[in-house]
Amino acid sequence: MKGLCVYVDGGKGHYIPAITVKMELEKLGCEAYLEELFDFLDIRWLGKINKFFWRMMLKHSRLENKVSSHNDHSNGMTLAIRFGIRHCMRCFKSYLEETPVDFIFCTHPYASTVLSEMLAYENIPIPVYYFATDVFTAPLASICDKLRKFYIATKEGAQAVLDMGQKRDTVEICPFPLRQNIAFSPVYTKEEARRKLGLDENLFTIQFNLGGEGLGSLEVISAIADLGVELQVVVIGGMNGKMRKRLEILSNHIRKSVHIVVVGFVDNVNEYLYASDIIVGRAGINTLVEAFYVHRPFLITELVYTVMPSADYVTAHAVGWNCNRNRELQIEVLKKCILDKGYFLSIEKNFDSIPIEFDAAKLARMILSDVDEYREEKGCSEKV
Repeated sequence: MKGLCVYVDGGKGHYIPAITVKMELEKLGCEAYLEELFDFLDIRWLGKINKFFWRMMLKHSRLENKVSSHNDHSNGMTLAIRFGIRHCMRCFKSYLEETPVDFIFCTHPYASTVLSEMLAYENIPIPVYYFATDVFTAPLASICDKLRKFYIATKEGAQAVLDMGQKRDTVEICPFPLRQNIAFSPVYTKEEARRKLGLDENLFTIQFNLGGEGLGSLEVISAIADLGVELQVVVIGGMNGKMRKRLEILSNHIRKSVHIVVVGFVDNVNEYLYASDIIVGRAGINTLVEAFYVHRPFLITELVYTVMPSADYVTAHAVGWNCNRNRELQIEVLKKCILDKGYFLSIEKNFDSIPIEFDAAKLARMILSDVDEYREEKGCSEKV
């Protein structure tokens, strides 16, 4: 059995589930390939435009909220589908001839919707599976009646896509494909993880997350210093030279009671999660769900449109705070968490109410099982 896992280069939110599921498929004996959509369709120029626009929206989140809200109420995928059929079909069919696959797994609606429509147009019997990386909802562009299965990790998300018009028999609640270095990580106490990472074992530790693109604001770190409490802030995420310079300047001028540890993008994110008391930053879905997994509360400092439902989920289960662009509220929450240990510890029990299942291997098995069913329907006797 052979499968193709397709993502779009736009942050780690689409890449991580794709590579994680690919690895689990391979463990099950399936030969799996990983491709970036714009790359393997040979339209890299369009991918660069898409990434530039996406990064610009992240930098200007207020504008992003307006643009994404408008797009979410006017499905513009018709043009994308026409473009794919007209300009990418030859490349797509050539790829499938050179690399025959039995199914396609996608983590972005550009891939799942456009590829499934292209396959249907040419009457090529390859099922397409989509995993909704936004978890608690999905963009309108992901709704497609050509999909074999629409996988999403929460009942709230499943209901949202059904309300949008996704065919009921395609929608399935699935486990979240947690990245392997977290799923298979030893469980550390905070002190053990800090010792391993060379951090102070006894200080309240804030993980400040800049996200994969390193576009977060540093204002809240400066404000934390005014609390006059000794603590450490570990800065995680992608960052260019300009961001590192800003952090260096901040470290030199901030009160010495606040110890800033600049880490950047790391592979051992599991250890930093266990070392932290609280995660602070943009509500990137992977980081948010990973925080759920290790029972670390999340303080949301900024929201992009597509993850707004995640803030509702966090507050509904009382495992974090939605302080979107509200610096005063952010500092108020952090102050209470740092100074009121009883309040902070009371949050721990709330994580048990989160019904999300974490199991990338199970999602891989779900895909392969359905591929078997699909093949039987099409008259193929061979199974995985």
